[in-house]
Amino acid sequence: MTGSAVKWAIRNTPAMNTVVLAVLIVGTISAFMLRREVFPQFELEIVLVTVPYPGASPDEVESGICQKVEEAVRSVDGIKKVTSVAAEGAANIVIEVRSDVPSVQKVLNEIKSQVDRIPSFPDLAEEPEVQQITFRNKAISVGVIQENSTAPDAELQLREITEQVRDDLLLIPEISQAEIAGERKYQIDVEIPEKTLREYGLTLADVSRRIRQRNLELPGGTIRDQGETYLLRGKDKRVLGEEIAAIPLITRPDGVVLRVSDLGQVRDEFMDTTSISRINGKPGLAIDINAASREDLLAMSDAVRKYVREKTLPPGYAFSIWADSSIEVRDRMDLLLRNGMQGLILVFVILSLFLDLKLAFWVAMGIPISLLGACAVLLQFDQTTICGLVEKSESRKRRNTFP
Repeated sequence: MTGSAVKWAIRNTPAMNTVVLAVLIVGTISAFMLRREVFPQFELEIVLVTVPYPGASPDEVESGICQKVEEAVRSVDGIKKVTSVAAEGAANIVIEVRSDVPSVQKVLNEIKSQVDRIPSFPDLAEEPEVQQITFRNKAISVGVIQENSTAPDAELQLREITEQVRDDLLLIPEISQAEIAGERKYQIDVEIPEKTLREYGLTLADVSRRIRQRNLELPGGTIRDQGETYLLRGKDKRVLGEEIAAIPLITRPDGVVLRVSDLGQVRDEFMDTTSISRINGKPGLAIDINAASREDLLAMSDAVRKYVREKTLPPGYAFSIWADSSIEVRDRMDLLLRNGMQGLILVFVILSLFLDLKLAFWVAMGIPISLLGACAVLLQFDQTTICGLVEKSESRKRRNTFP
């Protein structure tokens, strides 16, 4: 079979020249259209269930959340192992799915459905979050640095500016994922002096309960009328400090209504944590831009750098860029091209010295034809650049050996 193909190629030289030229043209076009990334992306057969339970001890988290989730997901088909981690203020349940399951997404939906049916979570427990673990390649990190941090609301201003920068980055067509790292979660502080509480016969638990009762968003059923259906919903959810301050707490006999702001102070603050976010020794927040499976890493990096050059921050703030993965990708591509050129020249020179010049030329041409032909095949099968393809076998090994 091989001999027949060689004989046909020898007898049909013009046809083979046309094929070679087509491979060079199509391969060159494909090389510029290929997506470039550091490491191939893949999803693990692991589902993570997270349930925040503020203020609870690990024992309370275990009995109130972990054990109930384990009981609920036990009936789901396709689960290999369930590992629960009860920490202070949160429960994390790691569910490993068997590798022979045809659809991890189906198992994920079943787990989410079973968790949503649990009726007896503690009252203070927040909504559970069910997600499949997916590794994302970080493309680049952008930091917003605050030069002057002496203002009383400096951290709030830094957070607002960083969120605005993140929203601007998400509007760029080349970017679909940008997350703020190292930020503290928002928290509304309500402070009422003990003297005031005693004066009105209140406790902190009473204040908390009354605020919670008047800060709700609940479904109210439906109304059907001659072919039309109206959904009823009570919306009184308050997310800002000034809105919480307007909640009525006490109605006096003379009809005067005392609100939260009349008894104490309400401030928009952040949760108390032991972490400090600094960039180059100054207060700052980082924005991590991650590459999705269909995005080109070099295009993302160029778009981010262009945005940083053109964006003007308010006085007292500056940008910083680090962890640019495009540098490593460009180095790999340059190494590939440099080695290819050196090999081509070396083969051509050696064969020219000891063999025919025409034979040396066609043998040396095998290098660019092979590389460009591989680029055309990679583009056809929706693969990434060669530097990423080299590591795909390692990613599969890591996937199979994940603990």
